[in-house]
This record gives sequence, structure tokens and C-alpha cells, in this order.
Amino acid sequence: MKKIFKLFGIAAGCLMGGMALQSCALDDPFKSEGEGQLRMKLVINSDVTRAENDPADLSANCVVYISGEKGLLHKYQGLENVPEQITLKSGHYVAEAWTGDSVTASFDKKFFRGYQPFDVAAGMNQVVVNCKIANVVVSINPDKVDLDLLKDFNVKVENTRGSLDFTPENYSYAKGYFMMPNADTDIKVTITGTNSEGKSFSREETIQNVERAHEYVLNFEYHPEFEAEGGSFVTIVVDDSEILVEDEVEIFSIPSIKGVGFELDRQIIGNAGAFSDKILKVNAFGGIRNFVVSSADYAAFGLPAESIDMKLCTSDVLDEIREAGLLRDESHDADKNMTLSYVTLTKALLNNLAERDNEYELIFSVTDTYGKTRNQSVRIAVGEGAVVIEDPVTIEDAIDPQNMMAIGSRSATLRGAIVDGEALNAGIRYRESGTSEWTFLPASESAVQAASGRRLTPAQAVRSAGVAFTVKATGLKPGTRYEYQAVADEFASESKYFTTEGIFVIPNASMEEWSNYSANSKVLLPGAGGERTFWDSGNHGSATMSVTLTQGSTDMLHSGSQSAKLRSQFVGLFGAGKFAAGNLFAGEYYKTNGTNGEIYFGREYDSSHPSKLKVHVNYRPQVADKNGCKGGKLKQGDLDMGQIYVALTTEKVHIDTRYTDPSKPEFSLFKADAPTVLAYGDKIFKENFGPDGQLQEIEIPIEYNDRARTNKPLYLVIVCTASYYGDYFDGGEGSTMYVDDFELIYE
Repeated sequence: MKKIFKLFGIAAGCLMGGMALQSCALDDPFKSEGEGQLRMKLVINSDVTRAENDPADLSANCVVYISGEKGLLHKYQGLENVPEQITLKSGHYVAEAWTGDSVTASFDKKFFRGYQPFDVAAGMNQVVVNCKIANVVVSINPDKVDLDLLKDFNVKVENTRGSLDFTPENYSYAKGYFMMPNADTDIKVTITGTNSEGKSFSREETIQNVERAHEYVLNFEYHPEFEAEGGSFVTIVVDDSEILVEDEVEIFSIPSIKGVGFELDRQIIGNAGAFSDKILKVNAFGGIRNFVVSSADYAAFGLPAESIDMKLCTSDVLDEIREAGLLRDESHDADKNMTLSYVTLTKALLNNLAERDNEYELIFSVTDTYGKTRNQSVRIAVGEGAVVIEDPVTIEDAIDPQNMMAIGSRSATLRGAIVDGEALNAGIRYRESGTSEWTFLPASESAVQAASGRRLTPAQAVRSAGVAFTVKATGLKPGTRYEYQAVADEFASESKYFTTEGIFVIPNASMEEWSNYSANSKVLLPGAGGERTFWDSGNHGSATMSVTLTQGSTDMLHSGSQSAKLRSQFVGLFGAGKFAAGNLFAGEYYKTNGTNGEIYFGREYDSSHPSKLKVHVNYRPQVADKNGCKGGKLKQGDLDMGQIYVALTTEKVHIDTRYTDPSKPEFSLFKADAPTVLAYGDKIFKENFGPDGQLQEIEIPIEYNDRARTNKPLYLVIVCTASYYGDYFDGGEGSTMYVDDFELIYE
């Protein structure tokens, strides 16, 4: 039975964009043929009223991806950093969003994901991305807890990475939020305690094949007729309910005020009589109820009073404001429920200001019809003496759209700039979000020297981008949110945040699970239940001749009870057939074409960036005989070679052994330099490897190419073969490779 949970949402105004502009001078029509404009709206479906998931935090922590056919095109962190409109060529795209805290197990930290395909045509387009809860949720039905029968109890709920304890103090209201590791499909529940007679009991249940966005409610049933020992006294019945959204409550962001062509957090700097017009753009949901301008310097600006509400003042006062050179234009788009206003500080207004050693200030206060208010100061420095270097160092967003690898699982490359050449002890400090201890990383000596060597006036220094520097934070925790600031002397910038990547756990990495393929009982495959999960092999092809090339083995192993044994051999009778390489790969054997295999390498991946692949190997090559050199890559008597390689790609890799001539357009074998490959590493075994009867550990470095900086990896490819030229049907009869315990290493 499906249950409906009323949840709340947040619609971020900065993603919805503005409306059609009335001023032609300011409107950017984006009239390039074949291009359209995208405006986005993001809705987070969650009970965000709790302090742990307040809208501001979800908004700041949100990561948005926009991908096209060629991979990732745009990446943003924080909704406020998503442009009001994005120009895209006509075509098909996917918008993805993530926010919240990706914690293995927590009573309050939740994670949300959204995925929305969309098409862009010429003109204005809009996409709505619904971010739904991505956790597996577990709770206890308090109506099924009998405290007369359970005098004391503890319910431990766990996956392989984390656990939560429900106790008499929290069971009535607590919900456990779990992020499931890639290899996990089950939740284990263990209840322990004493019954009404003081006898101890213990009961363990497993909730199998759990799904995200589902709540699993534990109901206790009691059997006093059984002895408490052994757990028969209490059993657990689980209600599985999909978490659905019945109502969406949109919590709009407060009005936004931005400078057109300049940053409002910096002074407007100029010499007396040399200013040009400065324009402010104001966006608000609904209408604007109040639009107040105030200044202690109102007389210098030529305004009639220290504080004026331009929405409510009389026409005579408005005329005086316009006369002073402060202009306002407003329009409303009913379809999008948006109000757009432009405020112009004309050059006449600014050029009437006299030069002085302290700045002038105008304060704008905009209140929308929902009662939300934005206050924004505009500061004007007339002459060099009024210029203030407020930020001796500045900080950049950790998520760099030009470097997808800036944030890893255990490290992060953070960017800053030294603005003031006299700043001392410049650098960046960081800490795990919610903790108190900072770690300081100094700016490079070369950046400090470059900044100190500049001879800039204060006005030039403020306008300058500063001397850029980067620092690398290491030893970080995977899947963890961090706070960081630029610092110098006693100065600390505003905080920014990033979340480290997770760690991908390779399913069935220790090769313990083997079963016969449910679609063909002759095919043995690595995986449970007769279904391909992560790994596959060429057994599908060789099974047509009742040959198994790849199988579990107890001959030698590193851990557990089995390893994978890959053995190459000629498959056929009386010289008719082909040489077949023992192989194992992350992907799927698609079909057999005659005596050729068609395969897709690659399994869906979490986009993290490991530095190495670790695996335990034993390899014994054999020489090629006449049946193992028909492809032209080996000569009779040549020693075979083995190979293990790993790749991160943006697409699955199509392999078809009918096409092995690279000069032909239908060539379809793996190429490490293909445009879809972002990272690659391999190990070629040209002789015996590992002691007799034992596996030996190797680490294969993963090298990233330039494309990895602007594209995220979507698929993981791992290929092991006992015969390097197996794609060409060449190799040594009996060449054998054992592999066990695959692991991605993150540094």
C-alpha cells in the first residue's frame, strides 16, 4: 500500500529567471539562429522547515549540472550562481541537481537528487527540476511498541557503512536517513533488550532490495508464548511505502538586486565629473510592495529626504527624485509571477558629488508582496582618498566549471587572489562544516612576491582581480561538506562551501558471487541470482561450444573463498573455430554474431575521481601455437601477454570483434584516446607475474586527460584479459590470470 507524505518544497527565484524586458537598450534578445534561452526552476521536495534542512542551506549547497549529447556543458554550485537565463543550441539536454548532506546514516541529514531531460528550441524555454529525497528512510511505528512487554530495548539499523540506534528515548519520532553504498541493497535490523520477565532477547531481520525515496516502517509483533532467548519473542514486520509528494509549498527567494556590469559588493570608483550611468536590476516574485531609497548623504545626491519609498511617495516627490537623476522603471510578467525593475543612477546624479576622503552611500530596501525584503548598499568613492581596500584577499568558488577535478574524495584545490600587496599571511583556511578547528594553507611564495611587487593605487588595487593562487587541501573525508575562507592578517572573507566526492565501491569486487545466467543456464557469470549486475565475461560466446573461460576458483585467492580465474584457449573442433581469451570486464556481453562477440564496456558510475585501481593478480602466459596466431598479431612460438586496464568515460564503449581493422570506419575496439575517454590506466603482463600459487598486489595509476577537466565521468570500465590480443583471436593456449579484490584508491 502506498502512503502519501505531505512534504514541502523550495522554488529558487534565481533559477526562474526574469521576464521580458521593456528597455531595448538593456534587453539581450539572443537572436542567434538555432539557439534558445533556458530559464530554470528548481523544486526541492522535503520537509525543509526543520533547522537541519533550512532553505538557505539547501540553496547554497545545491549543485546543478546541464549536460548535452557531448557531455557536461555547465556546472554551478549554489542557486544564486545559476544565471537567470542560459543560452543553449537547439537540441536535447539533461538537467541534474543535488543538494543536502550525503551522509551514510543520520537522523537529520538528508540528500536530494533531481533529474530532468528537456529539449531546447529557438526562443525562451523553461525546465522544472524536481529534487526528491534520495535516502532510504527507516522508522518505527510507535503504535506497535508495547513498553509493558519491552522493558528495555535497542534497535540497530545498519548498512555496510553506517548504523543508527533507535532507543526508548527516540523511537516515537526519529527517522533514519541512509545513503546506500553502491554495493549495498539490504538494510539489517537488530533488536535487543529484555522482556517483561527480565529475560534478554535478540532478533535480527534483513530488509532486502531497499530503494531510495522509500520509507521502511518497522512494526513489532509479540509472541509471549515463546522463550525470549533466540528472538522468537518478537518479530518485525516491515511496511514499505514510497515517499510521494502530495503538496508543494513554494518558498520564494527574497528579491534580488544586482549591478548591471559591476559588482554591488564593491565601491563604484571614479573621479569627480567623470562618472557614467550605473544601472541596478531588481527581480522579485509577485509584486513590489515597497521600494525605499535612503541616504545620510541625501542632500549631496539632491534627494528631498533622507528616506523615500518610491512606491508610495507622491508624484511631486517622484518628480524631485527624477530631477536629481535617480530613475526607476518597473514591469510585471503575470505568467511568471515576476516583477522586474531597473534603477538608474545617472551620470548627472553621480557627477554632482564632490570629491572627498570618505565614501557616499545609497541604501535600497525592496519588499515584495510576500513580505520578503532585500537591503542593498551602493557605495560610491569620488577620488582616490575614498577608496577602501576591504578585502585584501578574495575567494573563488571551489567548484570550477573549467576543472571538474578540483574537488575530489579526499582533496580539494581551492582558489583565491591577493588584492592588497601589503597583506600579510595570505592564504585559505578550511574546516569540516559544523566544526571549530581551522586548517590554514598559505598562498604560494610566488603569488605573495608577485602581489607585493605590484605598484597600484588603492583604486587600481580594488579594480584589479588580484594575484591568483591555489592551495590544495588533503586528507579530507569523502562525501563531507567543508567550509573555507580567504584570510590575511586579522581579515577573513565570507565563507564558501564544497562537498567532497564520494567513494565508489566496486560491486562483487572480491569475486565471491557466481551463478548461472538465467537466460542461458550454460553461461557462468560473476554475479548472484542469475543476473548480470556489474561484471560480465566472454562466457556467453564460448558457451555455444560448452566452454567456460572465466569462473570462480579456490586455487589461489587473496581474501574470501574465491577469486576469478581467466583461462584462454582455442574454442572449436578439428581446427575449425577461434582462439578465445579468458576475460572479465565491467559491462555487458550484448550478443554473439557468428563467432564474434558484441560487448558494451562500462557500468554506471558516481563521477568520482580515483587515482589508482588496486587488484591482486597472478598471471602465467603460454606460447602461441598455430591456432593462436591467425589474427596476425602473434607468431607461432611468441609468448602471450595479459592486460588489466581501467578507464572513466562519458559513454559506454561499444566493442565488436568483427571490426578489428583501425583503418576502417566500422572499427569498434577500445581506444584509450577516444573522445569519450576521460581517464585511463593499464598494466601489461609480459611474463609470469606473482609467486607460484599466490596473488600479488598491484596498483594501476589512473591518468586523466584534458577532457576530464570539463566533463564528468559517467561510466567505469575495468577489463582483464589473459591474452592481450584476444580481440584479434591471438594468444597462447592455457594462458591463465587470477584476479581478486578490486579497489579504487582515492588520494
